[in-house]
Amino acid sequence: MKDLRGKTAIVTGASRGLGVYIAKELAANGVNLVLAARSREQLEETRRICVAGGVKAIPVAADVTSLDDLRRLVATAEREFGAVDILVNNAGIELVASIADLSIEQIDDMIRTNLNAPIWLTKLVLPSMLSRRSGAIVNVASLAGKGPVAYDGIYATTKAGLINFTQSLHLELKGTGVTAGVVCPGFVSDAGMWANHAATGARLPWTMREVSPARVVRGVMQAIRGKPEVLVAQPGIRPLLAIGELIPGARLSVVDRLGVTRLFREEAERLALGEDRKRAPAPASERGEAAGEGAVAVPAPQPEQPPARTE
Repeated sequence: MKDLRGKTAIVTGASRGLGVYIAKELAANGVNLVLAARSREQLEETRRICVAGGVKAIPVAADVTSLDDLRRLVATAEREFGAVDILVNNAGIELVASIADLSIEQIDDMIRTNLNAPIWLTKLVLPSMLSRRSGAIVNVASLAGKGPVAYDGIYATTKAGLINFTQSLHLELKGTGVTAGVVCPGFVSDAGMWANHAATGARLPWTMREVSPARVVRGVMQAIRGKPEVLVAQPGIRPLLAIGELIPGARLSVVDRLGVTRLFREEAERLALGEDRKRAPAPASERGEAAGEGAVAVPAPQPEQPPARTE
């Protein structure tokens, strides 16, 4: 999709994190916006920023794990703007913990938010796009979906599934006028999930330097314009990913040598101990609100507590 002015986009996770950056860039390109998240009050601030650029924007309070809410979201967009031209599935949550320590409810919550919801919402907007032979679907995944991540395995699994779903859809859509693209950010500064880890003292291995929110947004815009996959990471990570593809048995040792396993193990242990609960920033997202890598990582609660959510 080349000419974006006057088009309409749904952006999930639009009240905080990367979602705000994505919405602002779309508004700067003349795109009208349907902004989705659970908190209408926080969405209102994003709406005010976007309409200042001269576009129309409406907030829709919705939980992306609710199929009824997603149907209402699409119906509202079509009623207000006539059609959905662009879908940016940006919502996501992350729970850093060993799989043994996660509850079934927490695992289900991540799968429904990070994987089921983008698939459902794509299904809801796709028929209209196909009938008009025009549309762009963009899923914000993660570099974590490119390989194993200990102590973040469910999150990584959902992102791997989202990457595969998008690429499969891309192949199905050839020749239809509709495109599907996936954006895979690494650690993101300021607005990404990593910002929440870094605020509590965690430090990245030198091989995994942060990328800026602006770079992720550029990736989203490339995907909207038809690029099927955009990897947003430091250049040095690409050869390492290639080694993992060429020599699958080397992938696990590469991850260990990069220090990723140690990083997430230490983070899971610290969160489990609750060392930062008094000084940690307020969660940066709602379930169904935060941007892929823009969602907040939260500690896994004890079994007797309700499932963790990014509220």
